[in-house]
Amino acid sequence: MNPALAFLRSDSGKRLGACLGLGVALALMTGATGRQDDYLYAIKEDLFTFHLIENLLIGVVVWLLFTFWPVIRRYLTRPGALGLLAGAMTVIVAQTVLGWYEPEDAKFSGLATLVGDTNGISALSSAFFGWLAWAQLIAVIVVGAAALVLRNRALFWVGAAMAVAAAIIASQAHKKVDELAGVVDHATGVTVAVWGYLTIAVALAIAAISTDDVARTREFVNAVLGWRPGFALGAAATALALYSLGVSSWFAPKSLNATLADVHSLFKGTSLAPIAVQYFIWLSWALVIVAGALVLVAAYFRSIILGIVGAAAAAVGLVITMISIHAITSLAANSENTYATKGPWQNLGDGAWWTCASFLALAAAGLVVAQSALKGRSATAADAAHDPSAGPRFLYAPGATLAVLGAAAAAAIFIPPTLEPSWQTALVTSIGIYMFLAIGLNVVVGWAGLLDLGFIAFYAIGAYTTAYLVGSLPVKPPFELPVLWAIPFAIAVCLIAGVILGFPTLRLRGDYLAIVTLGFGEIVRLVAVNSNGITNGPRGTEDQVPHPVINLGFVKFTFGLDQLPYWYLLLAVMVIVIIFFRRLENSRTGRAWAAIREDEVAAQAAGINPVKYKLLAFAIGASTSGIAGVLFATNVGFFNPDNFKFEFSILVLAYVVFGGMGSLPGAIAGAAVLTWLPEFLRDQVPSEDRQMYIGAVLVIMMIFRPAGLIPAKRRATELRGHGPDSAESQAVPAGGGLGGSYA
Repeated sequence: MNPALAFLRSDSGKRLGACLGLGVALALMTGATGRQDDYLYAIKEDLFTFHLIENLLIGVVVWLLFTFWPVIRRYLTRPGALGLLAGAMTVIVAQTVLGWYEPEDAKFSGLATLVGDTNGISALSSAFFGWLAWAQLIAVIVVGAAALVLRNRALFWVGAAMAVAAAIIASQAHKKVDELAGVVDHATGVTVAVWGYLTIAVALAIAAISTDDVARTREFVNAVLGWRPGFALGAAATALALYSLGVSSWFAPKSLNATLADVHSLFKGTSLAPIAVQYFIWLSWALVIVAGALVLVAAYFRSIILGIVGAAAAAVGLVITMISIHAITSLAANSENTYATKGPWQNLGDGAWWTCASFLALAAAGLVVAQSALKGRSATAADAAHDPSAGPRFLYAPGATLAVLGAAAAAAIFIPPTLEPSWQTALVTSIGIYMFLAIGLNVVVGWAGLLDLGFIAFYAIGAYTTAYLVGSLPVKPPFELPVLWAIPFAIAVCLIAGVILGFPTLRLRGDYLAIVTLGFGEIVRLVAVNSNGITNGPRGTEDQVPHPVINLGFVKFTFGLDQLPYWYLLLAVMVIVIIFFRRLENSRTGRAWAAIREDEVAAQAAGINPVKYKLLAFAIGASTSGIAGVLFATNVGFFNPDNFKFEFSILVLAYVVFGGMGSLPGAIAGAAVLTWLPEFLRDQVPSEDRQMYIGAVLVIMMIFRPAGLIPAKRRATELRGHGPDSAESQAVPAGGGLGGSYA
C-alpha cells in the first residue's frame, strides 16, 4: 500500500485530518473575512491567504501536541516549564488581543501601522513594532525550551536575561511612542507583555538554581511562604508601595497624570489639610519604609511584638493615606480648576489605590508573623510533619493561608476603584452576583449531589420578593420596607420555596430530579410572565426598586448609580456567607451531605436521614440565591422575567463544574473566570465569535482538568484515581488484602 495512503488511514492520519479541519473552521469563523452566514464566501476569500495558512498551522500544532503528548508532558513537568509557557502565552495574548494605544483604541497591529506611517519615530520603536517584538518572543521561547530540554544552567540564565531585556525593550519602545505623540496612555497591552516576560525570567531563574528533575510547585510555594511566615507578603507589599510612590499616577490619570510629587506641586498654596500636605512631601515615604522595615524584621526574627507593631504601623499608614486622598479629591470637587472632580474619591490614579492595598497587605503580613510566632511553629517543622500522600490542602505552611487571604482582601478592596466604569458595572452585575449564585448551587450540586437545573428560579423569587416589599410591583405590601430590610424576608421566602421544591422530589435522583427542577424553574418564570396584576407581567417591575440607604445615626450613606458601593456591600455580605458555608462544610451536616452524595443507601444505613438533609440542601442553597436576588434588584432598579431564563441556570451550573464541584473556592473562581471572560472578549473579538472562544475554554478545561480550577480534595482523588503511593493504598496492611492472612 502507498505509505501516504497508509498514513492517512492510520489513527495518527485521521487525527491530523481532524486537526486540519479545526484549522479550517477557525479560519472561517475568525478574521476579516470570517462570516458565519456565508461560509462559501469565506472559503473563497480566505483560500490561499495567510489567514488560512496560519490557522492550518494551528491545527498542525494541535496534532503535534496530541501525537507527542507523552514526550512533551515529560518536559512540561520540569522546573520552569509551566512558567515559561504561561509567560509566553501572556505575551502572545498581549500582542494579539489587548490594546496598546488608548487615544486610537489600537491593538498591537494597529499601533504598528501607526508607527510605520509616522515620521521621526525612534529607531527602537520602529524596530520593535516592525519586527523585533515577535522576533524577541520567539528567541526567548527557543532559548528557554532548549534550556529545559538540555537542562543547561547557563542557557537558563541566558534565557532569563533575554526575557528581562525583552521586557525593557517593550516598555521603552512604547514609552517613546507616547512621548512623541504627547499623550497620556494607560494601555494594558504593554504592561501585560512586560509582566509576561518577567514571569518567564523568574521561571527560568528558578529552574537554573533548582536541583529537582520534576517541578514541585506546591512544595516551592509553601517553602517561600513558610521560610519566614509573613516575609514574602511583606516584601511584595513593600516593593509595590515603593513603586506606587515613585512611578505610578496618583491624580487625574487621563489628563494631568500626576505622580505623588506632582500632587504636592498641584495643591501647593491651597487649603489642603496639613497632614495631607506633609503626606505628599515626605510622610508617605516614611510610613512605607517604617511599616515595611518593622514587618520584615519581625518576620525574619519571628518577633510577636514587632509583628503587632508593624501591623499597627501599616494600619496607621492606610488610615493616613485614605485621609490624604480624600482631602485632595474633596478639595478638587470644590475647585473650578481643570482638575476638578465630581466628588470625593474621584479621578484618582492607580498609585493611590495600590498604596492603600500595600498598607493593608503589610498589616496582614504583620498579623501572619504574630500568629505564626504564637503557634510556635516554623516552616521546617511543618514540612517535616507534612505527608504529601495524605492529600492536604495546598497552603499547608504556617501562615500561608492567612497571607493569601490578606493579599486577596487587599486586591478585592482596592483594585476595583482602578477599573473603568464599565468594568465596575460588570464586577457587580455579572461577576459578583453570579459568584453568589455559584456558592448557593454548590451546596445543592457539589455537596449534596442533587442536580438542580432550575436554580435561577430562587434568584427570581428573591428579586420579586424585594420588589414587592419596597412597593415596586402593582400589588402593594401593607407597609413598605427599606430595601436592605428585604434580605431576611427574601431568605425566608426562598427557604420555603426550596422546601416546596425539595419535598416532592426526594424520591427522585439523577436525570429525573434534573427534569423536575427544570420544570420548577420554568413554572416560576411563566407565572411571573402571566401574572400581570401581581408581577406586571413581561414588562417587569412597575416602579424602580430604590437604592439602599445605610443610616447608623452617626453616618448616613445613600447608594446611587456608582457601582463601587454596591461592590463593597456585596463583598461584605459574601464574606459572611463564605464564613458560614465554610463552617457548614466541615460540620456534621456537611459530612452528611457528602455521604448522601457518594451513596445514599449506605448513608441511610449509617443512620443519616436523607429526607432531612436533602431538604436542608435545597433550602440553604435557595436562601443564598435569594440574597443575590435582593442585591440584583436594588442595583438594576428595573427587571423583568427575561432576566431569569432557563439558560442562566445552565450557566451557573457550568460555573460550579468549571471551578470544581464541591469546592467553595472553586465555585467562586469558576464564576469569576467565566463571567469575566465574556466581558473581556467583548472588545477583543467579533460578537458572533465570542461564544466560540468560551466553548473552547470549557472543552479544554474538561479534557485536561476535569476536576475543575480548584477541585475539592475528594473529587480530585476520584478522577485521578489512587496511585501506588497514595494514602488509600498504603492503608491496607501487608497480607491484609484478598487471599492474604494476618499474622
